[in-house]
Amino acid sequence: MSTEFVYTALIDVLSYRDRLNKDIQSGAERFKDDLIQSLSIFDSVNAAIFSVQAISDTIIITCNSHDKFIDFLRILKNVFISFMKRGLFIRGGVAYSKHFHSGRITYSHAVARAYEIESREAIYPRIVIDKNILDMYSTGKNLPDIFNKGYLVKQNGIAFLNVIDSDNWVSLYGIAKDIYLSDKIALHGNETAFQKHSWFEQYLFSSVYMAPQSERYIPIPELV
Repeated sequence: MSTEFVYTALIDVLSYRDRLNKDIQSGAERFKDDLIQSLSIFDSVNAAIFSVQAISDTIIITCNSHDKFIDFLRILKNVFISFMKRGLFIRGGVAYSKHFHSGRITYSHAVARAYEIESREAIYPRIVIDKNILDMYSTGKNLPDIFNKGYLVKQNGIAFLNVIDSDNWVSLYGIAKDIYLSDKIALHGNETAFQKHSWFEQYLFSSVYMAPQSERYIPIPELV
């Protein structure tokens, strides 16, 4: 198999260690079941174009066609929501670069760049798109139009996948609230973990699809 340029998403499952420890302590395999169910959407995806590998809390998803990049974004959106439905947030990075995979060997500039984006830029529960991809689509010819279509949003110069739409705001709000309430005790005093929930709540309420009169589920700072 020759080296080719592919779109690569590297996804990290947040709270992986906590969930794994719970399984170890209980003797159950609930987290494994959640991973299997969350990735079951790939059962109906064209494996000749899109591939997925999952190792523990790291998931690598690739797309080998410019024409299918929008479909790739839709798949990533579905993956994000699928994990949320299992009580899990994910974050990730998407890059476009050289990639070689054959049997036991994976040699990939795309994976390395996607990991860099995931670890340095994503930070919160979101999937960040490499600036090089945005530049390619803003100047390239014969490429799908990915701008002003609701696929992407930008904050502080960082573009990331928009997982919210008019049909799912209410359900995502309810799921995010349930995840927060489930994690609330463990979040106490843990600012790094807390900020991930706080950021996602802000993202929900910044959306044009926000349901009127919805109440925030994370308490505001209080006097002591």
